[in-house]
Amino acid sequence: MKLPYRQGDSFALPLGNGATVDATIEECDHHTVDIAVAGLRLRVSDRALVLRRWKAHHPVIPRPATAALRAYARDDKAINSAWAGPAHAERIVATHCGVADLELPPLAVRAGEWKPAFGPDSRYVRITGRGVTLDPRDLAQQFPQLEVLDCSGIALTSLEFPPTLRALRLARVATAVDLRDLAALPLHTLALEQLRDVRGVESLAHWHSLEQLEMLGFWQLELDDVMPLVRLPRLVRAEIDVGGRRKNVELYRRTTWAYPWPFELVAGLLV
Repeated sequence: MKLPYRQGDSFALPLGNGATVDATIEECDHHTVDIAVAGLRLRVSDRALVLRRWKAHHPVIPRPATAALRAYARDDKAINSAWAGPAHAERIVATHCGVADLELPPLAVRAGEWKPAFGPDSRYVRITGRGVTLDPRDLAQQFPQLEVLDCSGIALTSLEFPPTLRALRLARVATAVDLRDLAALPLHTLALEQLRDVRGVESLAHWHSLEQLEMLGFWQLELDDVMPLVRLPRLVRAEIDVGGRRKNVELYRRTTWAYPWPFELVAGLLV
């Protein structure tokens, strides 16, 4: 099985703020690598190397075989006692290098009965649960300082979110989402996950305020639909899943994006 790295290779590990730090592969063992980086030694999954997210300074091996690409689970965040996923490894190194404290525990919030869980001065609100319907126009009056909104599994009656929003997550939303209706928001972070009906993807290419973007489950798209995102000037953390690992590799080969930070951590840093 061909792999795009070998022991002794050095590569650039992104820190999530647009900068990178040099890392070296010290050992390789069954889809994990031991890397030396910024004075640390970490054992991590080699997924980021196979997907060309971590780019070797002097690559000597051609693109990975299809069998290598199929060897990995989608969730990079899972870790055990022996190794870390590459997304978690990036956060460990970024924290060590003083970029931000990215090992904070997630914010504790309550799902379902959401209104009583957040006071009117809340800057972060999470709304989840089947059968919940939200009119985003009500949020500006209920939460005048709202900056971070996490919506999962709900229905929306409109897409008129408060202009104060800096981070927005829409996951498994039951209604159609036209991204052109969101384009006026000065978002720093946008997470779109498993949306049933999404339109206006081309508008993302003009969203110059974005620093972090997640698009998961966008298998209906082609590579040309997302390639303009490479030119977004402030985008430094992204995961774009357009279906088919080959397409994802072609996209990541053209970028230096770090893995996205978990939305809960972004919320904690913003508020």
